[in-house]
Amino acid sequence: MQAMPESRWPDELQKPDPTRVAALLHDFWRELAALPDLLAREEHLLCATTIHALRACVVEMMLALNGIAYPAGTRHLNRYLGPSQRAALEKTLYAPTAAGTAPVANVWIGQAVALVVIYRWYAPQLIAACQLSYPATAETQTLALLQEKLPDWPTIITTD
Repeated sequence: MQAMPESRWPDELQKPDPTRVAALLHDFWRELAALPDLLAREEHLLCATTIHALRACVVEMMLALNGIAYPAGTRHLNRYLGPSQRAALEKTLYAPTAAGTAPVANVWIGQAVALVVIYRWYAPQLIAACQLSYPATAETQTLALLQEKLPDWPTIITTD
C-alpha cells in the first residue's frame, strides 16, 4: 500500500519518528508474548488489554506508513486511515459467531492472529520507508512461545 499524499493532512500533523516506528515493531511482539500466560490464568480482562495494545501498535504503524505520527489528542482517527485500513482493523474487533460455543481463548487467539497478519503486511513497508531492521528475533521467539504454549495457535500465518 502506498503512503497517502501529505497534502491531505492538516498542517499541525507531524511526520512519524523512525525511532518510534522501531519501538512499535518490537512492542508488538513483546505485547503478544504475554498472551499465553494471560490465557493460562484466564485473565480475560488483561487479554482484552493486550489485544487493544496490539491493535494500537498496528494503528500507529498504519499512520506512520501514511506519513504521519499518531495525532495527539485526536478524536477523529478515521480521516487518517484509508477505507481498507479501517476495514482490516475493524475485523479484529469482532469475535467469531461460534464464540458462544468455542473456548473464549480462541476469540483472543483469533484476534491476535488477525493482528499478526496486518502487522506482517505493514512492517516490511515501514522498515523500507524508515530504513530500519526487521525484529526477526523478537518475532521468531514470540511465535515459538505461542506455538509451544497455545495448542490452538496456528503453525503458519501468511498474509496471502
